[in-house]
Order: sequence, then structure tokens, then C-alpha cells
Amino acid sequence: MNEQNYNTNIEKSILSSIIFEPSLFDELGLLLKKDDFYLPAHQDIYSAIVLLVSKEKPIDEEFIANELKRAKRFDEAAMLEVLSANPLTSLHLFEYIKELRTDAINREMSILGYKIAQGDIEAITKLQELKETLLEIGGERRLKKPSDSKTFWDKIDMDTNEIENLKFVYLYDHFIVKNEITMIAARPGSGKSLTAMALANILLTDRTIEYVFYLDGDNGKSTLKERKIHDLKQKWGERLRIIEGKSKKTYDKAIRELKNMDLTNCVVFFDSIKNFMDGGDRDKNKDVSKVMEVLKALRNNGATVIFLHHSNKPQKDISELMYAGSSAWEEDTGNAYILKKNEDKGTFIFYNIKKRTGDLQDMAFIYDADKHWLHKVAMEEAKQTKEDEEMIKETLGYLESSRQKPMWSELHKNLTDLGYDKEKASKVIKNNEGKLWNFERGERNNQKLYSLIEPTAATTKSKTVEVIYEKQKSTPRSQTTPRSPFLDTFTNPTMDKNSSDNSQRFQERASNVDIVPITPRTQEIDTSQDMRVYSDKSHKSVLDVHEAFGMIEMPIL
Repeated sequence: MNEQNYNTNIEKSILSSIIFEPSLFDELGLLLKKDDFYLPAHQDIYSAIVLLVSKEKPIDEEFIANELKRAKRFDEAAMLEVLSANPLTSLHLFEYIKELRTDAINREMSILGYKIAQGDIEAITKLQELKETLLEIGGERRLKKPSDSKTFWDKIDMDTNEIENLKFVYLYDHFIVKNEITMIAARPGSGKSLTAMALANILLTDRTIEYVFYLDGDNGKSTLKERKIHDLKQKWGERLRIIEGKSKKTYDKAIRELKNMDLTNCVVFFDSIKNFMDGGDRDKNKDVSKVMEVLKALRNNGATVIFLHHSNKPQKDISELMYAGSSAWEEDTGNAYILKKNEDKGTFIFYNIKKRTGDLQDMAFIYDADKHWLHKVAMEEAKQTKEDEEMIKETLGYLESSRQKPMWSELHKNLTDLGYDKEKASKVIKNNEGKLWNFERGERNNQKLYSLIEPTAATTKSKTVEVIYEKQKSTPRSQTTPRSPFLDTFTNPTMDKNSSDNSQRFQERASNVDIVPITPRTQEIDTSQDMRVYSDKSHKSVLDVHEAFGMIEMPIL
């Protein structure tokens, strides 16, 4: 052992090794501290290295010199000596560190011995801790038996009674779990705040919880007024605390207050979480972990915590949406959802991406702005787009007009020939099997053969008719599709009973009007310009017979 309790050559070699191989610091930083170095100049160099690592800057002589000059602690001679020292191999490096730590502890023990001689009783405990550390460095530490620390472990061990009597509770069935941390991530403008405030209103109305604390760092006063959030505040009074537009100092004070409260039967919202990171980076685990520790503290006080977060912009498809930043957001939360808005349906769809607690499910809602309420809707309906509806309509028409049961490939080709995406067409066909159409297996190649699901008697009218009214300023249009047969029969037309006279009138009228054939491509019959529907079996035409009929009912087959 070194009688002087220091060795400057060892110190220079260790510092030189770190500068020439910065990756070593990842492990050495856990073993060393500034006071392990004896020379003040070496202490300053090591402190500069630690500072550079915290700033994520390179560990090299130029950056170290700049930090030391900024602190007015730069010793050029000492720096040159360090750079001149030979770097150590990893094998020898840890032996040198052991020697450095031993010298440092011996120096500290000498100081404590002096303090004890002067009557400092507290120094005795510190001296004993240093002796144990010294034994650990030398590999001579005596390990304790489990019974030696029974009292310590008894204090922090699991309380089986508490766990056994714990009640699992949904605040909203299969969606929000009580006393858990839930993340809801979405793109800007997707309805995070709207749905969160509506959820708060639902929970308060149902008396599922007693108080809501809504910390809003995103929305301005004009936005809150437009959404009539102040009406909710007036409705619930002190049961709904909305903290908006405040300074960072005020938000920090509010969070400290929450950490000192019993939050059982309370929900705490953070909108959005980036506003409460104290300048941290959402992409760095260590910064995310800090804010998540705050949320965990509130949960440990009994709170249900819901934090709103942003999602990344998808590169190609909306299905790529995922929360922004570090994986620690998902790792440290209990349950998590990605929220997407279907503009075509006006629905808000929550896709579950993590469920640590509870049997959570994807959920879809329609937002009621007047009542600040969420109405649950079926997922298939919520996800349907206008394009989906068009493809469904085209497929129904194709099935109805087909004389034989078409194969899957024929249904798919019909849609893709119309310009629809192959993958989307496949999903529409698949998702509506058993709902709008069925299939059976054919004898050849076991292919799928499709047919329409026949409507039940309870949902089908005995006779469906469309009424063509007398001359009006605005008259309804009769839709004729590729599946419409020639217009054929009438029910009780108003005609003169003299058949010959009627025939004469018909022929006179027919010679003075244009004949409009009804073909499979006829899209609609416009009755707004003195047109009346008439079917003559010989002509298969639509004729203007003007006042010949008062009202005609035409079967839609």
C-alpha cells in the first residue's frame, strides 16, 4: 500500500485512458468520483469529463480545455502531462482504479480518525462504512446472511393482505382502469383534448370518481371558449379543477400539491405531457423517466392518471401512427392507446397498444359537442370510410346482377377495375363476409363462391314502390341502376275506360314526343320537366303523356 495514500502517475494514466477511449467512461463513471483523485488539477479534468458526458459532447482534449477555461480552472501543464501518459489496457485499467480508490479511502479514513480523536462521534459510523468499502475493493468483504438484515426486509416486503383485498375497478368498462397510468397518443387535431374532457364529464356524471384535476398546457382560452369548456367548469364547480394558461412555476406548484394529497377517487389529466417535462427531451429515456416518476408518485397516492401525448407523423399510411419519443413512454405506463379520427364518419377510434392491467379493448365513439359526451359505436362502423361504402355498394350491385355465384377473384377484379386499391378491396370483401354476403366452397379448387345474404321477412316489406308525383316545382327522381328491368306495369292508372279512345290519345301523344329508351346504363329518370313514366311493352319507352295519369306507382324490383 502506498504510504502517502496517493499516486499521481496512476491518476494521469486513468485520465489518459478515458480521453483516448471515451467509451470506457460508461463503466468507469460508475466506479470513480472526483475526490478519488489527489491532485486538484486531476480533479478538475475528471469533473470536466463528467460535465461533457452530461451535455452529450465529445470527450477530447479541446472540449475538456474549453470547459476548464470557462470555469477558469485550466492548468495547461497538468493537461499536457495527462495527454503524455500512456493509456492503459482494460485489463490493467481496473487494477489501477482499485489502487486509486484504496488510496482515496485511506486518505478519508485518516481524516475521520482525526475527527474521532477530537470527539466527533458521528465520524465513527462513517469510518465503519469506509472500512467495509475498502474490504469490498480488496475482495475481502464478509457477506451478510439473510437473517442479519431481517428487520430491513420486513419493512419493505410485500403486504399480502393488501394485495389480496385489492379491488380491480374499471372507471369505463374495458377502457380506463382505476388507479393506473394510461397514455393516449394522437396527431395534433385528432381530438385528444375533446375526448379527454368528455371522458372527465362522463366519470363525474356517473359518480365513478369524485374529483378531476385537468392540467392543460396546450389549449388557449379562445379554444376553450369555442368548445364551451367553461360550461363544464360551471356545471361541476370544485369537483372539476381546470388549470390552464399558467406559468411553469404555477404548474410545478400544482403538481407538488397533488403529490401531497390523498388522490383516491380522483383522476389527474396531463394535456399534453410534453408541457410538464421541465425542459427535458421526449426522445431520451432519462428525461422521460423523470416525468414518469412524477406520474407514478400520483398513482401511488391513489390517483388514476391519464396523460395525452403526441404521435409521430406516419410515413405512408395512417396505420403507422405511433407515440412520439422514447420507448420509456410505453414501458413506464400501465395502459396505452393510439387515437385516430375517421373524418368520414366523425368517429374517434382508440386502438389499444398496451394493456398491463385489465381486459382492455379497442373503443370507438362519436363526440356530442352540446353535451360534452362520448357515445360508443361499433368498431366496424366507426372505421368505415366513404371509399369503403362505395366499394360495398359496388360489390352488392355486382352480386345482385350476377347470374352465377362469382368467385373471390371476380369480386376483387370488379373493384380493382373500378380503380380501388387492391389491399383495401380485399379488406372490404373479407370484413363483410357473413354480414352482407356469404360464401360457400366450390367443387373445383375449393374456391370461394359468393352470394348475397337474403334479408329476413321481419326486415323486408312485402312490396316496395316508388311514387312519381304530379307536376311540381321539385319532383323526386327515380333511381334506375344497371339491375333495373324495363319499366313494365302500373297500379290503377287514371284512364278513360274507353279503350279505343285511350289508344287514340296514346298514338297522338306518341307522335309528338321524344322516346327515351330505358337501358341497363340508364342512371336516373328526371321527372322535373313535365315527364311522366309510362311503360309500353311494345316500345319499352318512357313517354310524356302529360295529364294522362294523376299518380303512378312503379315497382322497384
